[in-house]
Amino acid sequence: MKEDNQGVIIKGVGGIYTVRSNDGTINLCQIRGNFRHSKKTPLAGDKVIIGPSGDPDVPFVLEKILPRKNSLVRPPLANIDNLILVFSCSDPVPDLKLLDKMLIICNKLDIKPIVVFSKSDLNPEYNSKLVKVYRDAGIECYSSTKEDEVPSSIIEGKIEGKITALAGPSGVGKSTFCNKLLGSDEMLVGDISDRLKRGKHTTRHVELFEYQGGFITDTPGFTSLNLFEVGVEYTDVAGGYPEMKRESVGCKFADCRHIAEIECNVTSQIGDAIDEGRYARYREFYEYLYSRRPNSAGGYK
Repeated sequence: MKEDNQGVIIKGVGGIYTVRSNDGTINLCQIRGNFRHSKKTPLAGDKVIIGPSGDPDVPFVLEKILPRKNSLVRPPLANIDNLILVFSCSDPVPDLKLLDKMLIICNKLDIKPIVVFSKSDLNPEYNSKLVKVYRDAGIECYSSTKEDEVPSSIIEGKIEGKITALAGPSGVGKSTFCNKLLGSDEMLVGDISDRLKRGKHTTRHVELFEYQGGFITDTPGFTSLNLFEVGVEYTDVAGGYPEMKRESVGCKFADCRHIAEIECNVTSQIGDAIDEGRYARYREFYEYLYSRRPNSAGGYK
């Protein structure tokens, strides 16, 4: 297969898809007629095969979407390798339940998470505590100051040739970080609203920007995903808590839920190897999803 026949969708707007071919050229593509009847919607990040369309305005068509590593409907994005989760340690205060939810989703979709607590200078003591909790849990975690929102040095050597996305609440510095990496104002950024403590920037669609032989992008809407949308079940919750998996080798039962079982090594380590807050959030997610598990009639318990 020729290099110029394969590429990655870097943007899709109004039915027109921009594809960066493997030879470096940028091509505008539309969907071939018979492709429209398939149930597979092209997404930014999709690896595709393209061919000539005969239309001088949109010279190429999408002929085939190659197999995906993973995909999201909201935001519409495929083949995510890394997800940088940016949460400020102050202004706004971090929503750790949201962070843990996103770690569960990362594990479910085979995405490597990288956690960053920004604005560390606003509350250094709390920032140090947060970084320690997540590093001790076995999660790659960094901190940055308000002036240097997310220094690019933290991910050097980690995103070459990969699709890396950023996610997190508004006002924590995601778009500023993207702009610093790209050396331009590709992302629209505004001030933080004093009243709402939320960023005013609006990312309207997913677009991949070339960086270190791969791509980097923002992910509008990712934080509002619920666990059901990505197929997370109660048995998947522990995947977001690697420290519990590590400690579970000492549990009496192989299928221990780490809630009320006897001789559970995880619960015996709460406050020591297991952070109390992390365990409480694990239990909340687990019990909620367990109560909503499908029953034999196809509904929910």
